[in-house]
Amino acid sequence: MSTHAARRAAGIGAVALGLAPACARPAPRSHPVEIRGFAYLPATLEVAAGDTVVWINRDVVPHTATRDGRRWDSGSINAEQAWRLVATSPGSQPYYCAFHPVMRGKLVVR
Repeated sequence: MSTHAARRAAGIGAVALGLAPACARPAPRSHPVEIRGFAYLPATLEVAAGDTVVWINRDVVPHTATRDGRRWDSGSINAEQAWRLVATSPGSQPYYCAFHPVMRGKLVVR
């Protein structure tokens, strides 16, 4: 087998095995945050840019997920309802419930 043919066969083998180039980004993921007992669970969540965060209200009263400075705001999330946010801005993003300001959480976007 020629050197060119050997390189080509190796490349085809890598593709067939599903190996991605080192620079490829993983597919976006979804991450739940439960609102339960007047708390965000987990209180701190680390995600990759492009991932979706889903806040799910398990309490019987409405809550919000409101970023400090109101850079994003879910509005009222009623009992057993959810709100989604695609995380795009890297960094630490503290948030709170506008109805219950003692409820605090943090989203960390890599």
